[in-house]
Amino acid sequence: MALQKEIWQKDIVDNLFKNNEFALRAFNADQFVLQGKVVHIPTAGTPVEVKKNLSYFPQAATERSDNEITYAIDTYYALPRRVAQIDKYELSYDKRQSVVGEDEKNLIQTAMNGLLFRWAPGYSINAGMPKNIILTTGADSGVDLIDSTATGTRKMFTKDAIKTFAKKIAATDLNGRANALLTAFHYHQFFESLSDAEKTNFNNVANLKEGVIGRYMGVDILMRSSVLRYRGADLATMAVVDEQDAAFAPATTDRAASLFWVDSAVERAKGDVEVFDNPGEALYYGDVFSALMRLGGRVRRASGVWVAVEDLGL
Repeated sequence: MALQKEIWQKDIVDNLFKNNEFALRAFNADQFVLQGKVVHIPTAGTPVEVKKNLSYFPQAATERSDNEITYAIDTYYALPRRVAQIDKYELSYDKRQSVVGEDEKNLIQTAMNGLLFRWAPGYSINAGMPKNIILTTGADSGVDLIDSTATGTRKMFTKDAIKTFAKKIAATDLNGRANALLTAFHYHQFFESLSDAEKTNFNNVANLKEGVIGRYMGVDILMRSSVLRYRGADLATMAVVDEQDAAFAPATTDRAASLFWVDSAVERAKGDVEVFDNPGEALYYGDVFSALMRLGGRVRRASGVWVAVEDLGL
């Protein structure tokens, strides 16, 4: 039977935020997506000036200058997959069902990795924005490096990074939840830095349904196997690395990073989701299918987005 494309499209959309609940903690710009691939958001100009106890009239009338925000969202392609006709008869499970499901998960995971990159301080689309980077301050460790290519030591992630972020947010007028998406290594390092009482309080406010594994200093803590990668010898040169760039290659000095943000400070936008199905292809002696989805985002308020980057060890 032919693959029901509508079912798979719905399945991709329905599972988009499964195990990626962090993406729900953002302004949803889906309604502003044009033709499935471009975000177009009309924005109001600056408010009128307010003065106290005027002593002369008339005052000069001004006109508000409105503008717009426009940006293209990324397109992610799940490359064509072949399921041989003979496999469908010889295997004891539905290989087609299994393959499509796994490719769907990989498509979503890759798109979510890209969304995190769009939110990262120091990304080029946010040119001119400050590099809101907090360096880790824990003990040196060469155990939990970002990958096997990295060498040397990095300072471990501790509760001090969360405290620093909480102070930064307290000094702003941003509304919304404060969030921290930690790498798996950073989470375990953070938890070990808590006192016994703090560990108890942290676990008491877990909300696994929303992906929250605890709360510290008013910041909801979420976890992911990996979050972001940064590179650079110092703060002046440090920048986020696009691991989805075709030219990407890991470097020995790469540093893992965890992301901090307030809901209202970031934005996500979902465009088209398409599934392509060619059952019974003569040239391939089986079924061929592929899929694509469009997902993007941006930083809306620079003061509400920070990143904790591992400092190099001594």
